[in-house]
Amino acid sequence: MNDFQDGFISYGRADSKAFATYLHQRLSETGLKVWFDQNDIPLGVNFQNQIDDGIEKAHNFLFIIAPHSINSPYCGKEIELALQCHKPIIPLLHVEQINRETWQQRFPHGTDEEWEAYKTKGLHSSFPNMHPEIGKINWVYFREGIDDFEKSFLGLLELFERHKAYVHQHTYFLTKALEWERHQKQSSYLLIGEERQQAEAWLNVRFENEQAPCIPSERHCEYITESIKNANNLMTQVFLSYAQTNKATMEGFRRRLMRDCFTAWTNTTDIQTSEDFEDAINRGIEQADNFIFLLSPDSLVSKYCQYELNYALSLNKRIIPVLIQETDPKQIPKALRSLQYIDFTDNSNEENYYQNESQLLKILRQDEEYHQQHKMLLVKALRWERQQRNSSILLRGYNLRYAQAWLKLAQQKALYSPTPLHEEFIAESLRQPPVISVDTFIVYSSANNDFARNLNDALQMQGKTTWFDQENLASSEDFQQEVEQGIESSDNILFVISPIAISSPECIPQVEYAQKLNKRIIGIVHQEIPKEALGSELESIQWIDFQQNRGDFFVNFAELIRTLDSDPDYTSAHTRLLVKAMEWEQEKRDDSFLLRGKDLVTSEQWLQESAEKQPKPNKLQLEYLTASRELPYRKIKRRSVVLTSTV
Repeated sequence: MNDFQDGFISYGRADSKAFATYLHQRLSETGLKVWFDQNDIPLGVNFQNQIDDGIEKAHNFLFIIAPHSINSPYCGKEIELALQCHKPIIPLLHVEQINRETWQQRFPHGTDEEWEAYKTKGLHSSFPNMHPEIGKINWVYFREGIDDFEKSFLGLLELFERHKAYVHQHTYFLTKALEWERHQKQSSYLLIGEERQQAEAWLNVRFENEQAPCIPSERHCEYITESIKNANNLMTQVFLSYAQTNKATMEGFRRRLMRDCFTAWTNTTDIQTSEDFEDAINRGIEQADNFIFLLSPDSLVSKYCQYELNYALSLNKRIIPVLIQETDPKQIPKALRSLQYIDFTDNSNEENYYQNESQLLKILRQDEEYHQQHKMLLVKALRWERQQRNSSILLRGYNLRYAQAWLKLAQQKALYSPTPLHEEFIAESLRQPPVISVDTFIVYSSANNDFARNLNDALQMQGKTTWFDQENLASSEDFQQEVEQGIESSDNILFVISPIAISSPECIPQVEYAQKLNKRIIGIVHQEIPKEALGSELESIQWIDFQQNRGDFFVNFAELIRTLDSDPDYTSAHTRLLVKAMEWEQEKRDDSFLLRGKDLVTSEQWLQESAEKQPKPNKLQLEYLTASRELPYRKIKRRSVVLTSTV
């Protein structure tokens, strides 16, 4: 568990050890946890690593200004790390300068010449060699014999309380980002679920009428936006196209986009190891909402840039040209001439730059949902086409209804209209007969996104229909309802088991709901967990261990397919009966929703089979069958009453 501190004290021992010790004592008495080297460096450890860790995990960086600390290379390193982490820095002025007497006590054999040389270097004073960033910040004055300690101390305590929740989140997300970096940026260390949403909200906080206590670092921004990207099936909001000579400019745009919580694709960060370069470029463009083209003389003659631009145009992507260098208008492709570009070459002052930047962000936010759905439907349509028009990828239910509504709107647009493939994919989905059930619903923790994506892709390749949240088009307010309906209409529930998943607030409610419905649940062991960590409700489910066979995914996947293909008619009938029973329940048990004729006979036969099979019918299914069975007798009885009264 991260041992966070409210503050870190950086000081020079020669001038300020006694003061720092007293300050630490007073802060501790108020209940604050403050890192102080006299207490927080254990014996036998690398002291620099311990100091770095202390700064990273401290909410505030207290720098005691005195000649020794100002001129200390160790304190200089501490300041640089605090700045790199974008920590709130609180300078405390303790000693402005030392006199000859103090210097002589430290250097008993020092001469007049050495004292003059000492002063010439500015080592006697806090001001000549002060770090420029320390000089920009308003100080808290603690000069002995000059300032009122108690008054200054109260002012310091007020600074600790200023936007405390925001500052604490700054520290927390920083440590998470550092952990991700130190584990080679593995996706399993990215933020998931509610924590990712909190990070996104934090990154979007703006302080309108006051200075922020601290600002997110580039590390924060990359970590949070990569977490968002991972939660969205690796799809992004922006593809950045640029000439290699403009790489530094591109990186500046990427940083600014991440600061505003936009996910971006670049060829320097998003091409997977051993992935074909052209395939990766195509994937990046296909899976992005917007295509930003950095216009320069070099990008207009680059064959890579021209390929990217033409491919984006063929997909009817929103193209946003950004002029970054003076360019001959005659060189600009005809397809771009009709588009309004943003001119970043006229940034004669900071205000011009921010106006252009605001214009870019405004365009990206305009019709944001439309372009997101354009992308998501295109990606599904391309997968369908590349898998020989695999019917398991076609749209169903809510997704199909949503796509129909989107297409109706999209066909009215002059720019960024649907591609012919969009239209064909939706039309083919509409031609399919409606299905009551899908083969599988995948339950997984966001920490296991990569594995879940591979599992979903492999199942669809085998012709299995899947319910996978990253392919769902539902808006956030409809999402929970769609999840429940997805579970209700799925023949099999696949639970990707890992240490995080078995206690996940995302996963456990879904598994519990499936158990309530008596669904067939198959545990997919992705990461080893101790038996004692499992609750009794999980011990009873069928497992397939994907760590067996030396972790060979496809060997273990073959066992999963065999399991799914065992008695599919029985599990499908379980789902159909459940869906009908729930519809009957939702309609207040209206008799018109009961089974009759052949449907009733088939369901009765299924019920007899269930005595020796799994999953068993649940209470609602049994009540539904009983009511259906009794319906003819209840109708006859009512008719008899009518005839008797007539006689």
